[in-house]
Amino acid sequence: MNKNEFLNKLKAALAVLPEEDIQKTVDYYSEIIDDAVEEGESEQDITERRGDVNERADKIRKETPVQKLKRKYGLTAAILITAGSPIWIAIAAALLAIAAALYISVWAVIASLFAVFAAAALGGAAMLVVSVPLLFVRPLDAMLSFGTALVCAGLSVFMFYLSVWIAELVVRFTCWIFSKIRRRKK
Repeated sequence: MNKNEFLNKLKAALAVLPEEDIQKTVDYYSEIIDDAVEEGESEQDITERRGDVNERADKIRKETPVQKLKRKYGLTAAILITAGSPIWIAIAAALLAIAAALYISVWAVIASLFAVFAAAALGGAAMLVVSVPLLFVRPLDAMLSFGTALVCAGLSVFMFYLSVWIAELVVRFTCWIFSKIRRRKK
């Protein structure tokens, strides 16, 4: 990571400090990096030697007096959050229920696609079985049955691959959503 990336990450990790303290810390590390670059070291080597930005920011925050740390929510915000909780909890529950219903609906469609695959495969097999005895009694009907069996077999192969592809997409999307949620919590 170069100097700017390091300093931007450090600045973001120290967001709970007063702006003056953040700027002093960023200026301090900027000067250290500049001095090392003048001595012939690369920015990447210097920033790697400094260690993880979040660990360094944790250390700086722990050394900062509690009075300097910014409060995220004031008393007014706490009162509004508490008073509005019946409304926002109901809205959040409704949104969660809608998301769950949509997710279940998508899986129901996928299950339906697999059912169409099974029906086409079974229908094709049944038409093939029916076409054999018909061959001796009604040859044209037997050919029609055999052709229908081939169409059903082709449709079943298509539906199988389509169903698997859509199921894979939904699983990947689900994993992507959970990874985004997991990153947001960190």
